[in-house]
Amino acid sequence: MRLLKFVTVCWLCFSTSGYSQILPFEAEYQADFKGIPLAKGYRQLLDLGNNIYQIRSTATALAGGLKYDDTSRFTYYQGNVKSLGFVHKQEGLFSSLQAIGHPDRNGGLIVQVDGTHHHFEAPENVHQLLDAAGFSVQLQNDLKKGLTDLHYYYNVIDEVDNYRFHVIAEEAITTGLGTFDTLKIEQKKGDNRSTWLWLAPELDYQLIKAEIVRNGSTWASLEATRIDIKADSQLAQTAP
Repeated sequence: MRLLKFVTVCWLCFSTSGYSQILPFEAEYQADFKGIPLAKGYRQLLDLGNNIYQIRSTATALAGGLKYDDTSRFTYYQGNVKSLGFVHKQEGLFSSLQAIGHPDRNGGLIVQVDGTHHHFEAPENVHQLLDAAGFSVQLQNDLKKGLTDLHYYYNVIDEVDNYRFHVIAEEAITTGLGTFDTLKIEQKKGDNRSTWLWLAPELDYQLIKAEIVRNGSTWASLEATRIDIKADSQLAQTAP
């Protein structure tokens, strides 16, 4: 389950006087564990009209029957994502989990995890707690604004994660999709673990590649195999 979470959370404007447009897209990813193909992931963002958007992330392990499905709806106003609600599902060989969340009136989130009630209040100076899918959209659009030190609080099932991201460098990388100029971003967890993200400005700051590094070695990696940015909202409602 932890590796499937890595797949989805990883996928998980330029003007200082205005804010960027949310562009619908579809993207597919391949995740490896120590060089061995592990899982495939899919992301889709739809413009539902009236400033309401939906982002869906799914992942399926190549063995073991593990599945992950997260669907979130949100609005976007003055550069901020505001959650309207989400449904998160995980399935394994012998277990399953469902979390359903919606915002309270004070920027927090109310989440039911397999029927158990959780109420997460927003920290001081945080306009709203994000869900995992909404967080990924906020990260992209904060990068479009030119921010380089990024700090987020977002819900993952029955807890709130508190992560800080730093833009480390501009770096050209080559993947199966081609060569792209990217922003290289680091998120540290302790002294011996880091998550590295590479996002391409020319592809609307979509995630091109991600790595988890432990003790100086790549533990797990993810790479985009397809990214399709849409100029309009004509996307199918279901993932392939």
